[in-house]
Amino acid sequence: MSSMVQKLTGTLTLGPVQYGGPVAVYESMRVGSAYLKAVKVVGQLDTLLRNGASCTLWVATIRTPTPFLFKRNIYMVYAVEVDGVVHQAIDVVRREWTTSKIFTFFTLFWVGIPTMFLCGMGLLFWINAARLPFAQLPLAEMRCDNYP
Repeated sequence: MSSMVQKLTGTLTLGPVQYGGPVAVYESMRVGSAYLKAVKVVGQLDTLLRNGASCTLWVATIRTPTPFLFKRNIYMVYAVEVDGVVHQAIDVVRREWTTSKIFTFFTLFWVGIPTMFLCGMGLLFWINAARLPFAQLPLAEMRCDNYP
């Protein structure tokens, strides 16, 4: 499963947001000409984001499996530059990703049990749960970024 990091600079346009614990999940986000869907932002960085503001975001892209053997991208913001000051949350993002992955693994595993007899749907959930640990956060790349 491939993953990468990118630095996005420009005017920020935020889409609808849902708050779940310490993370905000934006349905969509535009930074300059880049358009992202399903963007996770930890709380300490979320408070820095302003619609229409000019900023720089560092985003990790994680390819994760879906129950029907496809893959989708999850974007996690791990650093924000506002007014020349860079705010990082790499360790918080790492903890959130690990917690989210463990919760999803157990959810898929337990959902697979009652659905096993529904045309083998449970098997798809179990396959997805087995593939999930291979979706990794690109920590080495995130720590190597050169901030101003």
